[in-house]
Order: sequence, then structure tokens, then C-alpha cells
Amino acid sequence: MCSTVYGNIRSPEHGSLDESGYNTLVHVGHSVNGQSLENPFASAFRTSSAVLALLLGVSLFIFVPRLMLLLIPLGGAVLIWVVFRWPTNALGAVLAFMPIDFMVIALGKFFGLPYMTVVSVCDKEVPLLLLAFIFWQRNGFKPAAPDWFLLASLTIAAVHTVFDGTLVGLWTDFNFVIPYFVGRMIVLTRMQEQLWARCAVWIMAVLSVVGLVEVFIIGEVPRAVLYLAIGSEADKDGLSASFHGTGFTGLREAATTVGPNGFAVFCMIALILWWVYCRHPLPAGMIAVGLVCSLTRSAWLGTAVAIPLVAIVMKQSKRFFLYATLFLALFVASIPVLGIGDFLINNKRGQDESTESHQDDILSGLKFVAEHPFGAGNKRLTPTELKADSNTRLFETTYPQLSAEYGIPAVVLFIGFLLSALRYVWQQQTRLRYATLGILVGISIVMVVSLPLTDRRLACWVLFPIGLAVRSSISREASLTLSPGSQVV
Repeated sequence: MCSTVYGNIRSPEHGSLDESGYNTLVHVGHSVNGQSLENPFASAFRTSSAVLALLLGVSLFIFVPRLMLLLIPLGGAVLIWVVFRWPTNALGAVLAFMPIDFMVIALGKFFGLPYMTVVSVCDKEVPLLLLAFIFWQRNGFKPAAPDWFLLASLTIAAVHTVFDGTLVGLWTDFNFVIPYFVGRMIVLTRMQEQLWARCAVWIMAVLSVVGLVEVFIIGEVPRAVLYLAIGSEADKDGLSASFHGTGFTGLREAATTVGPNGFAVFCMIALILWWVYCRHPLPAGMIAVGLVCSLTRSAWLGTAVAIPLVAIVMKQSKRFFLYATLFLALFVASIPVLGIGDFLINNKRGQDESTESHQDDILSGLKFVAEHPFGAGNKRLTPTELKADSNTRLFETTYPQLSAEYGIPAVVLFIGFLLSALRYVWQQQTRLRYATLGILVGISIVMVVSLPLTDRRLACWVLFPIGLAVRSSISREASLTLSPGSQVV
């Protein structure tokens, strides 16, 4: 039985698992049959990777200034060394950085820092790909039904892209595959899993409060100036319509994310994690205020469905009714304070422009799919082309949008991926199972009226726990099939 190394501990490749379904640990100093468990080539591989980064940086001398000649190889070498030395901690840092990544990159561009687009890739995709490789080497990988569904959908999309599409469009639509497979490769202990979940909760709690400062004190002018400078969601008249609502004169909260819709989904995920892993009401209250002030109805609905479902599965109905009653009372009391009365009335009457737009998108998308059942390619249907070409069509609903681009078979396989992942999650009796169940249900609802997975930062928080839960389920099944004498203790 092989073993896995991360940090200063080891975990078996497929288990052994404790009675709660988590991996048991073996300290690094131990050995099996008198032989060390350390890979003799690990140190040499890390060293050669760092040297390769230095050589690549030096080779760019003719293209970059002399200062960057020094910074690029050093930065690349440090990144590789950190990722190989502390891969689990590095992954945790990458995930924790995602909610503020957009604002950091945007401010860097605003103040004229060079190569911020490259930095944006190097703090997400590059580390995640490298970490996926590291964890695959350490923990192995056994394909499961969700993997095959997802890879089949990606294959159809890739073939379609060869004939009628762009790599940028494909990358935008399926970038979420990377964090999912990182989750499929890594193994976390129960303590690590709980620590990461609680950190995610507190990160969004703090950001929710920070966002309220912008909403009630600073106003929209600084963000409008920033977005106008970097060519984002603003024009000379101010922020785009996504930051406002019919009947609401204020600013929808977005905190450090690109917009209110993405911020609201971050809050939804954090509240689900809070319900499963935490008990203190303070961070939940902070996040709930942020979710309400985002005025994102799809995330409201996703949260309203996911948390009751998780509460029922966890047999916490009494706790749910207590918090639900408290939340509804505070929400009703806050309506005049937040000034969202007219917004809610317009939504109740069906007079909200956003609601009408979502309905038109869904109907137009379904009509387009009926006319193009095998897809029309992503060249004229991808969000990245919308600004460059006014003739580009975009349906702000995930399922019809993917069908319009890559055809009905690709979306059927994508839905099969979601359902098969749900099946694997349903089989577990762990906190990870409950949290992933809520995230799967919530994001499936949000995808009906938006495109959350095209946000590379948000996709990390959505797909990583799904991949982690699928691996946990497979490891548990493998452990149960082993005879007691063959397990590593």
C-alpha cells in the first residue's frame, strides 16, 4: 500500500480511513519494511524545476527590461519552491486569495504596474496546474463517473472549438475543470478540512463588512473610476446596470469581487460552509448582511434551498427553524433601513427589468439551441468577445449558453457530471458531504440565470470542494473493500 506525503505527515493513497471517513496519518520519519517512504527523486525534481524557471527567465532578457530580468526568474523560482515545499499550504493560500484577487489585479493595473495580466494567471492557473501535478504524483488518481462525464463534455467542446471557435472562449467556459481536478488529487485530514472551511467563512465575513463601507459611506465613484481605467464594467455615466436594481437607488454590494453576482455566490458558499462547520452566529450574520445587500436573487434562492436541505440531511431542523425565524425577522426590520422596499415590490409584481432580461435570455437561448442543436461555436457566443464585437450574442444562463456554443450533447454530459457528483456525495456521511451537497444544489440553481463558472476565481470555490468530496467518497469505498490486514496503520 502506497502512502502520501504532505507537510510533515503521510496519508495512504486510497485510505486507510478512520471511522468517520477521513484519512489516517503516518509521520514522515516512519518506514515500511525498513525502507524509507521518501521518494529519492523528489529533491532533485524540485531543484531542477527551480533551475528551469531561472533559465526561462534569463531567456526572456531580450524582451523585458533589466529589472524584470531579475524579478521574473526569482519570482518563478520562489513560486515553484514554495509550491513543492508546502503544496497543501500553497493551495490553501491560493483559494483564500480568490475573493480579493480581482481587486488586487485591478488596482495593480490602475497604478500602472507592468504584466498584471501575467500575474493574474500566475496566481491562479499556474499554481493550480502545478499543484494538480504534485498531488497526482503523491496521491494517485482513479477516474470515476463524474470525471468521465466532465472529460467527455470538454472533449466535445474542444473538437467544436477546432472547427468553429477560439481557445480563449474554450478556456473561459471550461476553466473550472482545473480546480475540480485539484480537488480530485488532494487528500485533506479532518482538521485541515475544518480549518479551511472556517477560514473561508471568516474571509467572506470580513469582506462583507468591508463592502458595506463602500455601499453606505464611500459610494460608487471610486469603483467607477477604477473600472473605467481598466476597461471593466463602467462607462462615462458610471458603473454598469449590474450594480443597480429597479426600484433601488443605492449600490449593490460587491466588496472586492468583480460584481454583485459573483460576490453573492461567494457569500452563498460561505453560509453553507458556516452551517456545516461552524456554530458562532457572528460570521453568519456578517455574511448574510452582505448577501442581502448584493440584491442577487439567484444566490438568495440558492441559499434558501441549499441550507434547508443540508439542515434536513444533518437532522438539524430545530436549529434551522430557530435561525430562519431570526433571519426573517431581522430581514423585515432592515427593509426600510436598506431602502430595498421598492425593489422587492417590483420583483413581486414582475416589473423588474433584470427579471425580464433573464426570462428573455432563457427563452432566446432555448430557441437558439432548438435551431442549432449541435452548437454554433464559441467564436460569436463567448463573454470575452462581447466587448470587442457588438454582434456577439450572449445568453446569461449557463445551460442554454453552453448548448448554444457546443451543442446539446456537451450540456447533457455536463449535467451528467453534476448528477454523478451528487450521487457520490450522497453516499457519504461526513461534513464534507453535507457542505458539497449544499454547494452543488445552490450553484445548480444559480446557473439557471447566470454564468458563475466563467468567473475563474469563483469557480475555484465551487469546484474544488466537489472534487474533494468525490475523492473522499472513492477513498472510502476503496478502504471498505480492503481486508483489515492489508491496511496501512
